[in-house]
Amino acid sequence: MTTPDLPPVWWACALSESVNDKQPLAVVCNGEALALFRNASGEAFALEDRCPHRRVPLSLGTVKPGGLQCGYHGWTFDGRTGACTAIPNLRDTERVPPRYGARAYPVAEANGFVHVGLGGLERSRPTQGLSSAGYQPQGREFTGAATVNMAHGEYLAAMLDGPDCLLAFDGVRMTDFFLGDARREGGALVLDRGAVWKNQMLPSNFVVDYPLIVRTTLALAGGAVQVDLLDADESPVVTVLMGASPNRRGTTSLCWRGFWHAARLPGAPLRWRSARALGKPPFEVFHDIKGAAIAALLVAPSRDLDAARAGLAVPFRASAAA
Repeated sequence: MTTPDLPPVWWACALSESVNDKQPLAVVCNGEALALFRNASGEAFALEDRCPHRRVPLSLGTVKPGGLQCGYHGWTFDGRTGACTAIPNLRDTERVPPRYGARAYPVAEANGFVHVGLGGLERSRPTQGLSSAGYQPQGREFTGAATVNMAHGEYLAAMLDGPDCLLAFDGVRMTDFFLGDARREGGALVLDRGAVWKNQMLPSNFVVDYPLIVRTTLALAGGAVQVDLLDADESPVVTVLMGASPNRRGTTSLCWRGFWHAARLPGAPLRWRSARALGKPPFEVFHDIKGAAIAALLVAPSRDLDAARAGLAVPFRASAAA
């Protein structure tokens, strides 16, 4: 059920370039099936992916000047309000009943991500920074989207307990050595761990001064995850920002963007320097997650995540329309 006295939770649920004014995009965000599209001016909208007439997915329809047209019987719905603006078999003198509207959600866009507000005041605008507000890419970006075979809560927990099971930086080995406890920074939980180059001779547990740091910043609401590869002085080298939200049947929807920073690493191996010179992606987000690796993870920093989220008075799941 929605909570009218609270603002919505904003979820980064799609890449901006994936949403256009020709064909709607079907996504599942926090368990809600949505149809995303743009008007001719480029403004993005989100409607529940269900026509109120015959329950056909609106994402199978077509974007028209008046909104999103259902592909079954041609009903058209305004993106901003969800109101039905046209029914083909109505006479000119007949008005469309207000009850025929589709459910509309607030949309905000920033730095290459389309955010949808779920729960709370459904037509309110963001009152605080969106999850991508601090994401400022430099030069070429590397992007992607996937649905992974892992429940959302477990995915976020693994991002703290063992992010190397979920993504990799080229030529880098993440260790199990935490550089301090998880800490609260604003509305996020932040954890640093040591990392080494894969070509080093000594095993990582013999390293005293780690040449690299992997910093995981996990939003307590909205599912955003930022993973930074830093040098020993904590200067950013690579940044990856991910939107993660619950999909159906215990899976998780992902979309991400990432980039190289201008900082150079004098001690980087030749493979790293060559990959950068050739413009290859410096990271990989895994589409297929190995269950054995997840099962072997010790539950450690994720305990702090559970405790931090338990105190949040925000809605995590918007209800489906009746």
